[in-house]
Parts: sequence; structure tokens; C-alpha cells
Amino acid sequence: MATTPEQAMEKIHDRFGAHDGHRALHAKGIHCVGTFEPTPEGAMLTRAAHMAAPVSAKVRFSNGGGDPTVPDYAPDVRGLAVSFQLPDGASTDILAQTLPRFPFRDQEGFLDALGMSKPSATNLLKLPLFLARYPAVIRSRGETNAALARRASFATRSYLAFHAFKWLDAEGGERYVRYKWRPTVDEPDFSREEAKSRGRDYLFDELRERLASDSVRMRLEVQIAGADDDPDDPSSVWPDDRERVTVGTLAVSAIDDDADDAIVYDPLRLVDGIEASNDPALRFRPPVYTLSHARRTRS
Repeated sequence: MATTPEQAMEKIHDRFGAHDGHRALHAKGIHCVGTFEPTPEGAMLTRAAHMAAPVSAKVRFSNGGGDPTVPDYAPDVRGLAVSFQLPDGASTDILAQTLPRFPFRDQEGFLDALGMSKPSATNLLKLPLFLARYPAVIRSRGETNAALARRASFATRSYLAFHAFKWLDAEGGERYVRYKWRPTVDEPDFSREEAKSRGRDYLFDELRERLASDSVRMRLEVQIAGADDDPDDPSSVWPDDRERVTVGTLAVSAIDDDADDAIVYDPLRLVDGIEASNDPALRFRPPVYTLSHARRTRS
């Protein structure tokens, strides 16, 4: 039987605890403002309004876990959520994170993995069965562990959105794409000891200091699916030789300390020129976000 949004929330809270006023996942984050400037190549691939002219953007960098008190030097996924603010008052969002792969066909695998990530003797006994059920976890373990162990700035990470979306151009052409944010700076990583010496909130402190002197820039790249690539399976690996196109640059300019943290970034908040795939994990996310929002904003 498929997991309901309510059951998903309970599984998340069982793993990280329930923290009033915070998101169930990506609980520790910081809001920023910026602008997005599309490339001509982006405008050729989709008629979406934010690929036709520069737009303002709301941005949130975050740690992936559901406990806002965890220090930044603990291994974790890092997130980048961007909401493009369109001229007509509408918006459209991209949610991305630092893991290089999503090893599950749907949300059930992710929720099982979440439960398995809680240290316990019971989970240790269950691990062989879990790995037999989800062998892609073993295949991606090296890349995953490397991504979780990175400690460098939010500004120097790549952020991947696992889900595919259909882009429709002005002439009626269409293609499926996946998004990736690529940093424009390359800085060396450092040890856990160095990270601990910088403090519990060093990633957020460093971002604030960086933005006080310059913007943080991220290039948005799309990988275009081939005829044999499955847009509905977020675990499918599209070959490296698939065409990649830089479709714009995000310039994050400042911290927004006045931002309303009640904002929901929704991967299915789409505009003309972009359509969702039938990816079950993608379709499952908005109801969970709506429930999380309702719980954290209740008085």
C-alpha cells in the first residue's frame, strides 16, 4: 500500500524529531534574493517566461536534514531552492540538492532509506534486505558518500534536480530535460577538523560574509533526454553523452533576513512552456510540502 503524505511526515519526524516552526526536511536554511538571466539557447528550448528575459528570484540554501540544530560540519545533503518571479506575478520553482543520483524509482524507496539512516541495532539487521531490494544504493554509494562528506561553501557546490520536465518551445517542439546548477567558482575542500573549528553554523556564516562583498553565481544547465531515456524514473541514469545546454545564470546578491520562511518551494509550480513528467516521486512531493507548511505555520 502506498504511503500517504501523513505517513511520510511521521516517518520524517521519527528520523529527525518534530521541530515546531521548521520544515520537516531542509529545516536549517537561509533566504536570499537574486536575479536570473537566461541565455538565448534557453529561449530556444522553451517558451517559459523566465527563459525570455531576466527575472528576480527568491533563493534558499539549506542543509538537507530535518533537525535545525545539527551543526554544519555533520555530513549532510545541501539544498538550493529557487523561485523565479515572473512579470505577471506568477512564479515557478526549481528544487535541487547535492547528491549526484537518486537511487529509487519512487518515494517509497526514499522513505525506506530515511528510516534505515537512523542508527539502531534493528536497522543494522535489516540492512542486507534493504540493499537487496534497492541495489542502486550500492552502485551509487561511493558518489553519495563523497557528496555527503564535502564541507566547502554553498557557493562551490553543484546542485542536481532529479526529476525530468518537458520543455516546449515556441514552435511546438518538445524535449525532456533535467536541471543542474553549476558553480562558477572552484575552491578546495577541507577537513572535518577545519570545519569544526569554523563553528556550528559555518556554512551560513560564510555565505553571509561572501555575499557582503560579491554575488554568488550559479549556471543553470539542462541535460536533454535521448530517445531511450526514461523521464518518469528519477533513478534512471541518462548517459553522459546526452546534450547539455547552459540556459541561464543565477546571481544571488544578498541575504534576505526579512523573508517569510512560510514560503513553499514546489517543483510542480510550473508555467506555460514547462510540463511535469509522470515521475511518481515528483508527484508525491507537493502534498507533503503542503502538509509540512500547514503544521509549521499553525498557531
